[in-house]
Amino acid sequence: MKFNAYDDVRVVTSVVPQSLTGSTPANGAKVDTLGYDNAKIHAYAVTTTSNPSVATATVKLQESSDGTGSGAGAWGDALDNTGTVIGFTLDAHAADAFNAARIEGLNLNRKRYLRVVATPAFTGGTSPAIVFNAEIVFGGGAQQLPVNSTTSNT
Repeated sequence: MKFNAYDDVRVVTSVVPQSLTGSTPANGAKVDTLGYDNAKIHAYAVTTTSNPSVATATVKLQESSDGTGSGAGAWGDALDNTGTVIGFTLDAHAADAFNAARIEGLNLNRKRYLRVVATPAFTGGTSPAIVFNAEIVFGGGAQQLPVNSTTSNT
């Protein structure tokens, strides 16, 4: 099958471009994964001009069964096959920073809704901030997949 960049890629912004200050996490918007089988996080960070000696953003993926964030749909950290939280740390102290992480198991062993959470950390500087945004990029085009069921008709 031939890859078509116009039809087979979907980019969804989870964390809109914003200024991260202090240590308060930025919780991204929920992203529906229905029909997709693979994706990745793309995140970008730029430090503003306040000269901190440390300026990082810890990026992680969270998942929810219904995207509500409460009860059975509460957000929890998404783990890879080794039990490690999917994510990375961007060091935006000296230069712009970007990274990506693969997301596997969509609509198989992963919950339906995803979001990116970014937590800033700073040392020094005068009111330091990081301009940050994150996207979830889906590949392969959405497909109508069979509904998961505990019974079989065969």
